[in-house]
Amino acid sequence: MTNTEAHVDLSAEVYACCEIPWAATTVEGNYYSVQVNTHFGDEHVPAIVALTTLSPGTGFGEGINPGTYEGTVRLFGDEHPEWIDEAAFGTPDASPPRTSVSLKFTLPDWSQLYLPDENGQPIKNPPKFEDFYDCILFAINQALFSTAEDGPILAGPISHGDLIGDGLVRINPAISNEPFYVRLPATSPLGSYSSDREGYPAISAEAGLELAYSELSSSAPVRRLFSWMRRSVLRAHRKEWAEAIVAQQAALEDWMHHLVCGIAADHGYTSAEFASAGLEEKNAAETFGILSSHLGGDPTAASNAQKTVWRNRNSVVHRGERATEALFREAHNAALFLQNWSQERLLIPEVARRHPITSWVLHHDDAPLTPAVRAAIAEMIQKADLVSLPMVNDQRPLTIFPPRNIRRPGECWGKGAKVPRPFE
Repeated sequence: MTNTEAHVDLSAEVYACCEIPWAATTVEGNYYSVQVNTHFGDEHVPAIVALTTLSPGTGFGEGINPGTYEGTVRLFGDEHPEWIDEAAFGTPDASPPRTSVSLKFTLPDWSQLYLPDENGQPIKNPPKFEDFYDCILFAINQALFSTAEDGPILAGPISHGDLIGDGLVRINPAISNEPFYVRLPATSPLGSYSSDREGYPAISAEAGLELAYSELSSSAPVRRLFSWMRRSVLRAHRKEWAEAIVAQQAALEDWMHHLVCGIAADHGYTSAEFASAGLEEKNAAETFGILSSHLGGDPTAASNAQKTVWRNRNSVVHRGERATEALFREAHNAALFLQNWSQERLLIPEVARRHPITSWVLHHDDAPLTPAVRAAIAEMIQKADLVSLPMVNDQRPLTIFPPRNIRRPGECWGKGAKVPRPFE
C-alpha cells in the first residue's frame, strides 16, 4: 500500500447558522462579512462569518415599557398621568435587535466527534463537541468584535446564552461526501448590543460567505487570556458588575499563568517537568510567588494588587457582597497595576537576560536582549515552525521546545546560583 493510499482525509466542511439578539449593522437587510481565526482544540482554523441584520432594533428600548405602566398605574386604578404621554411608550412596531449568523470553515479532523460504543455504534463524544461548539462561537465572537473594534464598546465573547433558539450545523466529511446535521444548543439569554456599522446591502447571506469584505490580519489564535479580558470589558459595559469582577480575576490569573509558562521555558522545563512541578495546578497566590521570585524587585505593591483582585472576586462569589462599579474599578485598576509591574520588570536588562523568552513574548522588539539571545530565540521559533513569536507558550505543549532552551537554570542566574525556590 502506498503512502497516498494509506492516507485517509478526515477533514470536513462545516456550515453553521444561528440567530443572535445583536444588530451587526444599522440597516435591516444589510450584512457584514469577515474572515477570522478560530480553533478546534489546539488546531488553528480559519473561518468566514457573515452577519445579516434581521432587525437593527429600531425603537426598541426607547420610552417606557407598556408593562411598567400596567404595573405602576393601571393596576391600582390611578388616572392616566400627564407625564406618561411626555415620556412616550415604546412604539407598537418596535423590535429588538436580531442578526442571522452564517459561517463556514474546514474541520481538520471530525472523527473524534463520535466514538464507538460496546456494540460498535457511534455515540456523541461530549468533550469534542464542546470544542466544536467553542470553535463556532469563538468565530462568531471574533466577527462581532471586528464590527465594534472602532467603537466605544468591545463585543464578546458570546456564549450559548446569546443564541435565539438552537442553531443548526451542517457537517460534510470529505471521506464520504454525505452531509449530516447537528444542533448548536442555546441556553438562557445574557444580553445584547447594537453595532454602529452601516453595513452593505445584502443580496443573500450566501454572498457574504463567498468573499469576506473585511479580512482580519492576525494569523495566530487569540490567547485565552485576551478572551477573558474582553469578557470583563463587555460585562462592565453592560454594568453586570459581578460577572465583570469574576472575569477580571480570571483574566489576571491567565496573565500570570502565561508568564509562568514563559519562565518555565526559559529555565529549560520539558513538558513532563512542567507537569511534575504542578505548575498547572498552582493557585493565584502561588503563581504570583513564582513570578515575584523570578522578576525580582520589591513585589509588595504588586502582591497587594493581586490580593485585591482575588478578594473582590471572593467577596462577590463566596460572601454574597453586592457587586458595584466601585468594586469592579478597584479590581480592574489593581489588575492593570500588576500587569504593568510585570511588564516593567521584564524591560530591565538583567531580568530580561535571565528570562529572554518571557521578555520577548511580552515586548517583542522592545525586549532588552542581546543579539545572541535574539538569534537563539529566532532559531527556536524557526525550528518549532511557529507563525509568530506571540504564539510561544500559547496553547502549545512544552514538548515543542528543545530539551533545554537558551540557557540552563544555573547559567540563567549566574554561576553557582540555585534556581529560585518555587522551581525547586
